[in-house]
Amino acid sequence: MRHNLLYNFVLIFLTSLVLLSCKTGQKTAGVSTENETRSLLWKIEGKESKSSYLFGTIHLIDEDKYFFTSDMQAAFDSSELLALEFDVEEAMNVGAQLGLLQKAFMRNDTTLSDLISEEDYKKVQDHFQEMGIPLFLFERVKPMFLTIFASDNMFSSGSMEDIKSYELELIDMSKERNLPVEGLETMEYQISIFDSIPYRAQADMLVASLDAADSGTESMDTLIHYYRQQNLQMLDALINADPTTQKYKGLLLDNRNRNWIPVIEELIHRSPTFIAVGAGHLSGEFGVINLLRKEGYTVIPINTQPGGSD
Repeated sequence: MRHNLLYNFVLIFLTSLVLLSCKTGQKTAGVSTENETRSLLWKIEGKESKSSYLFGTIHLIDEDKYFFTSDMQAAFDSSELLALEFDVEEAMNVGAQLGLLQKAFMRNDTTLSDLISEEDYKKVQDHFQEMGIPLFLFERVKPMFLTIFASDNMFSSGSMEDIKSYELELIDMSKERNLPVEGLETMEYQISIFDSIPYRAQADMLVASLDAADSGTESMDTLIHYYRQQNLQMLDALINADPTTQKYKGLLLDNRNRNWIPVIEELIHRSPTFIAVGAGHLSGEFGVINLLRKEGYTVIPINTQPGGSD
C-alpha cells in the first residue's frame, strides 16, 4: 500500500509523545530490572474472550534495528483482527487529512518566538539551521511537534526512506491477509491532546529537549536500545524520569490507556485480536497490562528473543 505524507507525519507525532517524556531527563539510577520479565508481546485470556495478543511498538525505528520474531509473527497469524492506536482508514481520508493538518498549528497567530526568550529562540533556530531545516516554516507549529527534531542524529540513517514503522508493517501484513483493522481512538483525538497542554509549556519542553541533546544525552538511541531489549520497565522509567513531563503523563498516556480498556474488551470478545500500541503504554500502574489484569483478564508475557545487544 502507499504510505502517504500525513501518515508519516502522525507517526512522527506519536514518537514525539514518548520522546518529550524522556528527553528532558534520564534519571533512572536505582531502577532494577534484573528479575523483571522482558517482553513486548503479551497474551490476553479470560472472561470468555477470544485469545488475543498485546504488542508494544516503537512508532519509528532505523530499518537495520527493526525486528519481528517468530513468536510475534505466530501471534499475528493466529489473530483475526488488528487493532492500532488510531483508525488507519480515517487517516487515509483526504477530507480528514486537511482538517488534521490544520490542528498542527497554534491558534491566534501564535508563534514560537512569542513563547520563549530571545536566547532560547536563537538556540532553537541554530539547531534547525544545522539540520538544514528553515525554522520559519514551522513558526506556528505546536512546539511539541518540533520535539522530534531535537536530536541531530535521531535516526542514524538520516532519511525517512531508511526508517521502518511497526504500524505500517502490520498494516501491510493485514492487507495480505484481508485482516480488518480498527482504531482504539481517532487520529483527531490524538492530535487534540496537544491542545490540553499550554503552548508555553510545550515550548519549554522543546528547549529542554535541545539542552538534553547538547549535554550528550541521546534519548532516541536510549529508547531504541531498551526497546530492542524488550525492557518495558526501563522504557517506563525513562518516561517517568522528569518531573516536568511527568505533570502531563496523565494526558499523554494514563487517560488514554484507561479509555482504551472498554474498547479492547469489546474487540477481544468479538475476535482474536492483535493489539499493537506504543510500548510506553504497556507497563506501570496505569499501563494497559495492569489495567486489563484489574478487569479480571490474564495477561502473560510471551518470551521472545531480544532484538539485539546494542
